[in-house]
Amino acid sequence: MIGVAAHMRNAMSMLVLMALVSACARDEEAAQRDRLEQWFSLGETVEFKAERDCAAGVYQVKSGRVKAAMPLTDNVGEMGRVLAARGVVAMARAGQSPDQSMVALANFDRAVGMQMRRAGLEARACMGEITESAFRHAIVTTGATLAYEKESGALMLLEPRSGLLVVAMGAG
Repeated sequence: MIGVAAHMRNAMSMLVLMALVSACARDEEAAQRDRLEQWFSLGETVEFKAERDCAAGVYQVKSGRVKAAMPLTDNVGEMGRVLAARGVVAMARAGQSPDQSMVALANFDRAVGMQMRRAGLEARACMGEITESAFRHAIVTTGATLAYEKESGALMLLEPRSGLLVVAMGAG
């Protein structure tokens, strides 16, 4: 009888641990802000939401420019090479939106282009009204900057005219 009780306690402890691990959010706002601060001059958080399989945030930016810590290119081939070498890159192409740049990147490196697209699609489950609206606007805005970090799977859209940075992360 004592052995059964001990076994039940161990089983319950294991179930509680599994529930805690599965309930973890994909990202935390403070951790996301810390990562983003190295590449962008952030202002206030407009909206942030994270669940187990996604995270999405919108931040005001103090500057519509990418900091020097993030390589910036205007060339799809170079974006692919820099991303492979450094794991993070931003691209701003004159006359093109981030969506057009993602399509061009997918044509150059299908796997990376699809990872970026997937991040945006999977993050929709974590997007509130403000984030979804900002994402839809930024992804089709000519002159907005597309950025991606491979390690976290973060798709970033910097839209300088609105002064917003949108971040979308899928299941990873």
